[in-house]
Amino acid sequence: MDFDFRLKVFYVAAHTLNFTKAASELFISQPAVSKNIQEIENSIGTALFERLGNRLALTPAGKILYHHAQIILEQYNLATYQINEIIGKENGNLLLGISTTISQYVIPKMLVAFNQHFPQNEIKVIQANSKRVEQLLIKNEIHLGITEGLPDNRSLKFIPYIKDEIVLVTRCNNTICNEDKYALNDIIYKLVLVFRETGSGTRDIIDNKLKEAGISIQHLHTEITLSSSESIKRYLKYSHAAAFLSIHAIQEELKSGELKIIELDNFCIERYFYITHLVGGLTGLPLKFMNFIQLHKGKIYS
Repeated sequence: MDFDFRLKVFYVAAHTLNFTKAASELFISQPAVSKNIQEIENSIGTALFERLGNRLALTPAGKILYHHAQIILEQYNLATYQINEIIGKENGNLLLGISTTISQYVIPKMLVAFNQHFPQNEIKVIQANSKRVEQLLIKNEIHLGITEGLPDNRSLKFIPYIKDEIVLVTRCNNTICNEDKYALNDIIYKLVLVFRETGSGTRDIIDNKLKEAGISIQHLHTEITLSSSESIKRYLKYSHAAAFLSIHAIQEELKSGELKIIELDNFCIERYFYITHLVGGLTGLPLKFMNFIQLHKGKIYS
């Protein structure tokens, strides 16, 4: 089923009351947002938005359409899954989009366990950063996502999955870091740092937390930017650099003594990994998989 994309554009624009933000969430241009809204307005014969100074607001007609758009989109997505279930399209076929850290360190054990409980299913995993996973969901190219970014896309539903902590790490014999604990400002400017690429959920979280502490990444000594936690870990093993990494990504290196955590006083980066899907219901294999990994999330390291 290929639903009229204009209604989704209107819904996100009405929710954000910002055409630029709506364009970002839908992965289209701002002129494309304006064009889709204008086409709806021309079709129904009245304006849906109005300017109140510098602020965008819904007209009375816009408020009515916004209310019904949410219901329509939820029912459409539910109908799509149920129809696909009847014709067998999703019974044995599951397309997952999983952000890099989760794909490498969290979900493999869950996939093995799920296949043992529910054999003869075909599961395809696309590994990408959180923004790309959201884009695939919006384009209906995957059924379910598991992301590590900030849950701020109004087209999608975000369900907290497991808690994560991002810690500052370096190789164990890094002589710059030999105290038990540091104040963030006392150590961060002395370090050579490695960061994930822009668009990574981990990078977004780090950027925001450092800003809250009054620190801009642009003012830090960034030696290199890499596209995965695995690449960063390998880099750290051969340098005296440091990096912010998910605690889930460094379990083996902590046990082997290759890496160590630089303990920071009064600075903690915690987040959730999120199960992500389009607004609306899930049925069939996507629902079965979501319920399974929620039920067994405590067994990730057991």
